[in-house]
Parts: sequence; C-alpha cells; structure tokens
Amino acid sequence: MKNITGVRLNNTKISSKVNKVTISVSGDTGAVFSLQLKDSSSPNKFYNFITNAFTNTFTSENTLSNITVNGSFDKTVVLPAGGSAYKFLLFTYPEFETEISNSISSNSGFYSVEVIQAKQVGVRFSTSSDQTAASFVGLGAFTNNDSTAMKLDDSAGATSSRNMRISKTLSDTSDSFALGYKYTLPSATNNKNSLADSLQPKDKDFFTAVTGQTNGTGTDSTSMILDSVDGLVIGMSLVDIADSSDEEQSGTLGVLTYPTITDIDTNAKTITLSAAPDWGDDKAVVFRAYGSDLMSKSTGGLFSFDLTVTPVTSGNSKINNFGQVVVNGDVSASTSIAVDGVSGVSVGSKIIGSGVTTSSNANLITAVHGSGTPITVTGAQTIKDNTVLRVHGSSTYALIEGTMTVSIFPTDSVDVYYDIDRAFILATNS
Repeated sequence: MKNITGVRLNNTKISSKVNKVTISVSGDTGAVFSLQLKDSSSPNKFYNFITNAFTNTFTSENTLSNITVNGSFDKTVVLPAGGSAYKFLLFTYPEFETEISNSISSNSGFYSVEVIQAKQVGVRFSTSSDQTAASFVGLGAFTNNDSTAMKLDDSAGATSSRNMRISKTLSDTSDSFALGYKYTLPSATNNKNSLADSLQPKDKDFFTAVTGQTNGTGTDSTSMILDSVDGLVIGMSLVDIADSSDEEQSGTLGVLTYPTITDIDTNAKTITLSAAPDWGDDKAVVFRAYGSDLMSKSTGGLFSFDLTVTPVTSGNSKINNFGQVVVNGDVSASTSIAVDGVSGVSVGSKIIGSGVTTSSNANLITAVHGSGTPITVTGAQTIKDNTVLRVHGSSTYALIEGTMTVSIFPTDSVDVYYDIDRAFILATNS
C-alpha cells in the first residue's frame, strides 16, 4: 500500500485581497489521490480548476481526479478578495492501493487543510455636527471635493499604515439667512481670516460611534440595560437617547459634557453612567468614542490625524477669504448700513472698504437685522451706494484638509467622524 506522507500549504492565513495559495502533496511514488477546494461560506461552493473560480454548480471540473505522485505534487490556486475560510479536501481510494499516512490523519481515505482569509473591512471619514445641518453644506459626505471617496479598504487587523487624503469644503449657503462662520480677524502679521490654533482639529475632536437599544426603562438612573454592549468601552460618551427630555448633557456646542460609561457588565449587558438620565424601553441610544485611544479600544483600529481648517472663498482660495456685503443706498454719518446680501457676516466682525472709518473700532459690526439688512456698526459711517465691503472675521466657506492615517485596520468596517462643532462657530446677528 502506497502512502500520502505530507500535505502542506505555503500560507494558512491570508489577507482579504486576491491571493495565490499553493498546496504541496508528497508521498510514495505512484500514490494516487484526488483534490477539491471548498469555500466554507457556502455548503455547495467549490473551486473549478479549469475556470479558476468558485461555482455553485458541481461538475467534474471541481475535482482534480486521480493525481499520481512522483515525489511531490504542487498546485497553485487563486483565491478571490473578500473574507472566508477555504478547505482543501484530499481523498485516496483503496482501488489505487493508496492511503493517507496515519501520521497525518486518522482517516486513511480523507484529509483536509484550511486557509483562513481575513475579513475585508473599510474605514470611511466624514464630518458631524449637532447644529442645524442647513448651516453646513457638504456635512456627512464621505467624498472629497473632487468626488473621490474618503475610504480605505484592507484586511481586518492589517498593519499597513495607510494615509487617507482629505479635502472637504463646508459652507453656510443653503438657507435664506446664511451668515457663515466666525473666524479670527486679520492682523499685522496675518492679512486674511484664520481659525485660531486652539480651535484647530485635535485628536479628541474625532470619534467613532456605536448605536444600541435600551432594554427596559430608566428614570434618573445611572444603570442602563442594553440589547448588546458590543463595541462599548469605558469612557465612551452617551450623546443621544431617542425621545428623552433628560439626557444629562451640559455646556454648549463644541464643549458639551455628556454622560460617560464608567463600568460595563458584559454578562448582564448593563452599563454604568457618570450621570443619571431618563429613557424608555426599546429606545435607540448613541455612544461616541472620542479620541484615538477610545476609538482603538472600541473598534480595534488605530487612527491618527493631521488636519487643518482654513477659511476659504467659494473657489477654495485661502487668499482674500472674507465675507462680503454691498451697500444699498448712500450712508451719511450713520451707524446703520443697508446692504444687499450678508455672505459671511457676523457680530464681532469688521467692515473694510472705501470710505469706511476704522478708528476706535467704528467699523465693528454690533448687529445684523433679522432680514439681513441693515447691519449696525459701532461708529457713524459715510459710505457711497454700491460700495463693496469686505467683512473681516467671518466667512461663508471653510476647507478641511490633511490626512487620516490608519495604522491598524479595525475588526469591522467603521466610520470615523470629525466633530466640526469644535471649530465651526456659526456667525451671529446679535
């Protein structure tokens, strides 16, 4: 009786990409065996050795039959991208006077060896705000200004350290009274609008989110039972409870303080919170992991960020990135100025233009009428009709640009968000 004495794969763990895997079978000269390759994700999906693809219809082409060993036999197959487990199935038959050595298998007629393929996961990037969405055109999109996707795909747990390019403009242009955003006024050393360093994106401004559902009600309680606690970690923030009027949030947008998770009982699916909100049964709840450390603990991924926010024009120019108004009617020694349009105008900004008096902050905007006109400034102005005025300290557009680096890919696909409420401060009219 001849023996199959060795079965070996060149790789038993592969990435989620297309892979070539080689199986090597060794044995006594003249030993005969047959080979199949099965996709474990489906009960009837076998590899067709002629077309080099998996099929759901089994034919003779799904088996390499009666292969004779002359020392060894090697076969390379192409496994598709995705994420699965594949089994090479090796058979021997008594009529060919061949069996599998008991040093390999207790079954003399059958042996299998498995290839594990990592799951393919995606990481997407976008923006998030708890303010009125109409004030941020482009909010929540997963595409750059040039329509390229802000997304990276790789194997779960891959450590390839890949960079995602980010170039996204947000604007306050969709509602009828679009004042824009507040910025730092130009100075002697910086002749354009800018965002203060303290408001530029920082690690704690980025988050991943987990959505869950309550299991039972709570009134002024710190103990919340959920249907699942998967993805939740200590330190995550409870940012929303559906239909609750008491979410125990405090502060203002950009610096909101949320209840955080202080303990998790995975067996009881119960979390302990730092504050005591109210909630109903079967209500959706949203938790955020702010900062790369919590994101890593929640998702298994490792992320870092190098982004800036810059006021820009409608064409994304960083030069002359000011708001603008046009005087509507001659102004004679008045603090009230009728204007056409308020594109990028805010209380606290300053008007600059022909005839404008700037001494003693006379050009400081103190109010914008609810209809958009007139605007009010500190000191009396005399300005001609149709004069175009620049507005320093506010603008309609802002460009978010830079890179997000994924050093370790998460265990499942995830969306990473930049909380723009930390940087985008809406212009005000009073």
